[in-house]
Amino acid sequence: MSPRSPREISVLVPPDLAPLYPDDPSRIGPYLVLGRLGQGATGTVYAAVDTASDSPGDRLVVVKVLTSPELDSADAYPALEQRLRALSNTDPTRVVVPLTFDSDANPPWVSMPYLAGERLSHYVTRRGGLGTGKLIALATGLAEGLSALHTRGVAHGSLRPSEVLLESHGPHIMECAVAASAERMRGAGATWLSPERFRGGTATPAADVFAWGAVVAFAGTGRVPFGPGEPEEIAERAAEGSFDLDGLPKGLLPVVGRALDPDPERRPSLREVIGAVIAVWQAENAGEDGATGSPGRDELAHVLEREWQAVEPPARVPQVIRLEGRMSNHRPGRALFLAGSVVVALTLVGGGVWGLARAFGPEEDGALAAADTAGERSSSESPSPEDDPLTMVVRFDPAEQESPATGPWLYTPVEPEGELVRGQGVPTHAEWAERWEAAGEPGLAVIDPEAEVLCAKFCAAPQHLFIDEEGRGTWELTGGDFVDYLSWGPVVIVEVTFAEEAREGDDTPREIVRVTELFTD
Repeated sequence: MSPRSPREISVLVPPDLAPLYPDDPSRIGPYLVLGRLGQGATGTVYAAVDTASDSPGDRLVVVKVLTSPELDSADAYPALEQRLRALSNTDPTRVVVPLTFDSDANPPWVSMPYLAGERLSHYVTRRGGLGTGKLIALATGLAEGLSALHTRGVAHGSLRPSEVLLESHGPHIMECAVAASAERMRGAGATWLSPERFRGGTATPAADVFAWGAVVAFAGTGRVPFGPGEPEEIAERAAEGSFDLDGLPKGLLPVVGRALDPDPERRPSLREVIGAVIAVWQAENAGEDGATGSPGRDELAHVLEREWQAVEPPARVPQVIRLEGRMSNHRPGRALFLAGSVVVALTLVGGGVWGLARAFGPEEDGALAAADTAGERSSSESPSPEDDPLTMVVRFDPAEQESPATGPWLYTPVEPEGELVRGQGVPTHAEWAERWEAAGEPGLAVIDPEAEVLCAKFCAAPQHLFIDEEGRGTWELTGGDFVDYLSWGPVVIVEVTFAEEAREGDDTPREIVRVTELFTD
């Protein structure tokens, strides 16, 4: 076997990784960028290579470029520097902490260890509420993670199920680099926001305890504790202390109920939370497996860690990364943020989208998978609704889905309200949805996981636009990716193609085999 070129290194990569966009950096600080893991309101997350590492298994890292609205002002950067330094010294057992960072870069970035797992929001959506053992392990782990943050003077500020990563060693708290403003959290994050935070208060340890209670309630029951509705309705119920904990293990009811108290002064400390949850574990396991006394913390941690051993991601696959070309100033930075021309040779094999691609909050899940041929497909290859009676334009509203993870999925046929005018600026998803009116009775459909999906904006990457000259999506995904989108995304207008015509009197959901998102500019 010929020796490997000094311009080649081996790295273990996830089995599925979204490619880079044309304007993505190929180098961030000391790291070579391989592909995308997610994108959302707080920045873009990349898989990258630490070329200084001697071990192929340790070379893969996660680098997040921070473009959060909280960083729009130059005054925010000293506080960001201080927060990232504090996070770097935080106990990493239950918190994803920085490896390195550059708060002076333009934009700033932070690198973190790569952890393969599944975010709590997906896990509960697919499986329902956790069993008592896993729930106690989760409640303890999250409380210990928050305690580690508070010890360093850091309040998380936006803890929610989408920011909790589950892997074979337990839960890990993510998205700690920037404390979300109350304004940004009032929308999709209202369920996890304490009343004082909803009114505009800053992130505090007491607000984190409230979020802990809401997340544990969701994980134990499979339902949001304050019920569905508009953010203001949810906030009103939270301010009244009107929560639903039906189905939560009886032993956890007192401590979770106290955590959700509208008055921050009446909420328990994290020390009290951990003690109360451990007491529940001891009561549940008295006399079992020799658990007759109070175990030491190390022993308890080992026992609780066993609850997560079934949460295993697909094994990463070895790939050779070839480095070519010279460095350039593709993207200037405040200090260390450099970009170069690097050819990344990757042959990725199949498998589910695991790791941090599924780990970064509902808004961080923008682009989960894509083909290299995005943008090359002509609209002439798509069946026309006039020529193919199996094709129609419909609206999917994720908020209307009874079972967003498993289906069947509710759709409503729509048609534009008058002529759609282009070239008037990119509308928001709400503005775009309002341009379409119902044109038929709602129906139910199943979605083939291997269906061809062409996204234009919302089901691909909310900060980018991928349309052809007719306003049809060009970013290629799969039916499985689109199903994932329907568990968290906004309303979307798509053209769908069914496998067969509906039979009269047949209530069986039809199967969708092709989806093309429609949008405008």
